[in-house]
Amino acid sequence: MAGLLLLVAVVGLAVAGCQGSQAPAPAAGVQAVGSLTARLRAEADQLMLQQEYDRAAVKYQAALNETPADVSLRYTFAVALSYLPRREETIEQFRIVVLRGGTGSPEVQAAREWLANAGALGPGEAGTASVARQPTTQAETAAPAPKSKVSGKLHWREINPHDKLVRVKIRLTGDDVETREVDLGRDFMLGRGYEFRDLTPGAYRLVAEVAGTTMWDLKVAVPADKPTTLDLTEGNSSVSGDYDPPAAD
Repeated sequence: MAGLLLLVAVVGLAVAGCQGSQAPAPAAGVQAVGSLTARLRAEADQLMLQQEYDRAAVKYQAALNETPADVSLRYTFAVALSYLPRREETIEQFRIVVLRGGTGSPEVQAAREWLANAGALGPGEAGTASVARQPTTQAETAAPAPKSKVSGKLHWREINPHDKLVRVKIRLTGDDVETREVDLGRDFMLGRGYEFRDLTPGAYRLVAEVAGTTMWDLKVAVPADKPTTLDLTEGNSSVSGDYDPPAAD
């Protein structure tokens, strides 16, 4: 998603923002309050507040089957997916929001930011201002600055997400002059991998937490000429190897 996940906070824009006075007008064809769609959405919203993201996603999907043109409903469905190990589906749903939503709407802005931070922003999804801007100097017409990435495995005591689902919140922040504007954050699952793409070469700090406990706090140097691999394991952790991270709620 502080950082990336802040834009998909359920109690913020994802639920309250889509229902409050500043929300965009519902798409044509959305059913009235009391309809099956409205009931499914209300149930899903409550599940999101309880952090039952799997069940909420099922409810949002059922509501979308009834009213597929509702962009704000699709946005909340994508938010629910973003908390689950369902990256490709999340990308697909946020892209639909960007394509179908109103220009400048809160849902479109948040979806575009999520896609950008996930390194999944496709052609034409960067927004009107950036697309319309034309280079005016020789420096601007030069080749873009090289980008790189940081990725690796999340390994701890043979924990497998199929047996125990442990959510790891990873934040990557710039640690020198060249990278000081970078502040990225996402959730990943222990026993799988993580990745941050399109990074400016330079120094970074990587902090990974589970349920408020900092399991890793590392410095990482990202060169321009090749990807950086940094596995997060018991060997470079901030806590002892017998720590038993709790399962996600």
